[in-house]
Amino acid sequence: MPIGFHLDMELRQLVAWLEKMPQAVMVVDDRGYVVAVNPMFLHSILRDREEVEGKPFAQFVAIPNEAVEFIHHANDTCVWYRQIHGSVIAKDGSYFPTDVQMVRGWDGQRRYHLLFFNRIIRQVEPQLLQRFADHLISDIHLGIVLVDEHGILMEINRAACDLFGVQRDKLIHQPLDKLMAHVLPAQEQHVLENALTGITTRNVATTWKIGDKQVHLLVDAHTLRDEAGHILGAYMVLKDMTSLRLLEEQIKRNDRLATIGQIAAGTAHEIRNPLTSIKGFLQVIKYALKEKGHVKEQGYTEIMLREINRINSLVSEFLLLSKPRNIKLRPLQVTDIWNEMLPIVENEAILHNMEVNFVTERSVFPLIVADSELLKQVFLNLCKNAIEAMGEGGMLTVRIRLEEAEQKLAIDVQDTGPGIPSYALDKIFDPFFTTKENGTGLGLPVCQKIIHEIGGMIRVSSKEWGTVFTVLMPYID
Repeated sequence: MPIGFHLDMELRQLVAWLEKMPQAVMVVDDRGYVVAVNPMFLHSILRDREEVEGKPFAQFVAIPNEAVEFIHHANDTCVWYRQIHGSVIAKDGSYFPTDVQMVRGWDGQRRYHLLFFNRIIRQVEPQLLQRFADHLISDIHLGIVLVDEHGILMEINRAACDLFGVQRDKLIHQPLDKLMAHVLPAQEQHVLENALTGITTRNVATTWKIGDKQVHLLVDAHTLRDEAGHILGAYMVLKDMTSLRLLEEQIKRNDRLATIGQIAAGTAHEIRNPLTSIKGFLQVIKYALKEKGHVKEQGYTEIMLREINRINSLVSEFLLLSKPRNIKLRPLQVTDIWNEMLPIVENEAILHNMEVNFVTERSVFPLIVADSELLKQVFLNLCKNAIEAMGEGGMLTVRIRLEEAEQKLAIDVQDTGPGIPSYALDKIFDPFFTTKENGTGLGLPVCQKIIHEIGGMIRVSSKEWGTVFTVLMPYID
């Protein structure tokens, strides 16, 4: 409620009282100079106390002329109270509208004026809002595509350009058909066209490829209307779910590995015990058949022994998935590991009439923290897979390089084989999945498990002319 009385209070007591008030307040003397202000007023105009007190009040408050006269001619009227509309002036020159209650006071020596500021309305300039909106659209991690009612592309932000693999300058203000023809899958063309007819679509799941990268998205499409309900255009929001999908797949793989590990821990030794007995008796039978000259029957025993060795090998790999490893992590130079392994890899390649090309970007790389023996197991497995994929002849390339953007050390193992079929590419790290006639399907899952345990990852890229497995590991700065 408005204050309807004058104040008879010493100025010192009044100033102490104002400091605790929750609304903005100013005290002005009869010359129009600021005597005191409270913290709420200083907060409203974004200034310090030293910048305000002792200065003409008109630098900080804009009020009608009759209100200014009310302050400067305090002795000419018996009116002690006025309520007006005015503005406070911020440090940057912005005006914030407010209601002002003006009350005269007397401390026994001089007159003063108490100004209460109610409902200070901060108005943001439209240009500032527009700049904020532009930055928000540009920097937000969601992809945004905006078209007008005629299907002309009015805006596409950075995230959408990255998801589509396009450049903004080549598409902006072009017909939507151009974006659709080169980028958008048929399903996404449909949802955006529907939005231009008033049909809203939410959470449409889709997948497409940009080069070698597969992208998983959720797509929303919305209609833009004016106040009369007329369609002004439409916009599409793209949520990149690729990382989440990869995480879900990895969790599923880990669950399968955990299940297999539990089975392996309980049954592997039970399998090995009878295998040892069978293998021993077969060797005795083989020796007896050899003495009696039963060559044909001896051949049967040799086949059986090979199969038993294969079962034993399978059980050994099976145990790797469950047996807790005693990992010995220490700083390593990855080139040292390869210098020890290259003679083994080259000898294996010579047997298959292949060449080995070892490429490094530099002589010394940043150190990695890993277990050298486990890394050797991973690299040898990848090289063995590459040699088997090429058959006879070909080139095995091992390349060590830095992925500085990801702060990872990368080791590429590349072959010139026929490539991995597209239907198999997403399954190669699944336990027991294999494209080899005599494969166990456990080599790559074990490799992936080892690399994950030391904080790295394995990527694969495959075309008709070969496959590249890339091991990425964090390095020490």
